[in-house]
Amino acid sequence: MTGAGLLSEDTAVWRSAAGVAVLTCGPAERAHGVTVSTLCVASLRPPMVSVALRQGSRGLATLLSSGRFAANALSDGQAPLARRFARSDRADGWDLPDATGLWDGRSACGAPLLRDAVGWLECRVERTVPVGDHELVLARVLTSRAGTGSPLLNTRLTSALHDRSRR
Repeated sequence: MTGAGLLSEDTAVWRSAAGVAVLTCGPAERAHGVTVSTLCVASLRPPMVSVALRQGSRGLATLLSSGRFAANALSDGQAPLARRFARSDRADGWDLPDATGLWDGRSACGAPLLRDAVGWLECRVERTVPVGDHELVLARVLTSRAGTGSPLLNTRLTSALHDRSRR
């Protein structure tokens, strides 16, 4: 197989598991989150992560304008949250009527934290690199905190977590 078909949903890349996280940033009235399964450790010294976000997306624009974000590693019981933040038509804001019990305060830099995540990273954007139809965001990890529970994993079987209507 060659070309774009190399990464179609029935190929080897979808046979591996990836953790699911929601990146959150912004002030209370514009708190924004986006679901990702591309968060990876990029470096241990200095501590850095990378994440790929679609070029032109609201998530990328908000994250870059904030300059800092929290990566909320979701627990295996948080698939509905993953779907919520994967929707392109979701509203922003801390005080949404359906957001009761969703938030667990803010990180030191003001990024919203999701309740019941299995871990949180507070990050500062260092640089971006264009990669095809995405931007690879490289960010320094400023603080981290571990929660409890098992992580939510994205595989071919659970890839419906992501809003694929934007293709």
